[in-house]
Amino acid sequence: MENLHYKQFLSCRPKLYRFALSLTKDVNDADDLFQETLLKLWELRSEWSEWKNFEAYAMRMQRNAFLNNVKKSKQPHLQLDEISDHPFENATDINMRLADLRLQFYSLTSQLPAMQRDILYLREIEEMEYREIGEILNITEAQVKVYLYRGRQYIKSKMNGTR
Repeated sequence: MENLHYKQFLSCRPKLYRFALSLTKDVNDADDLFQETLLKLWELRSEWSEWKNFEAYAMRMQRNAFLNNVKKSKQPHLQLDEISDHPFENATDINMRLADLRLQFYSLTSQLPAMQRDILYLREIEEMEYREIGEILNITEAQVKVYLYRGRQYIKSKMNGTR
């Protein structure tokens, strides 16, 4: 049984790192958050067998650590325009348009409230189920669906230029 939990620990690491990067928008901060989460998880390894969903617990732990760090530093999230531009000079017109849309999408998601942004990321990027997202964020499936709907509507309206 302990081997199973260790495998879960190892298998969730890439997803935890991507989640840390989506939260912090900075590689160095993501590395710190990721390491902090792994350390906390490892310190709690004697309790792993009690957890119903290891991955959900780990991601909730990481999100809480991130929120605590933000509260401590009282610094707002980095905006997309603060992140250095990606070089697209050799791209085709289609790739340029896709790159523009991607930047616009990330810019718009950074304007969403934290809960909507996290839910959108977990559902669309990590392809998690509503139930899993609810477990991670400690909300009901219905709340997940409502936040997801509102986030999608906001992005859709802004990308279509109707708001």
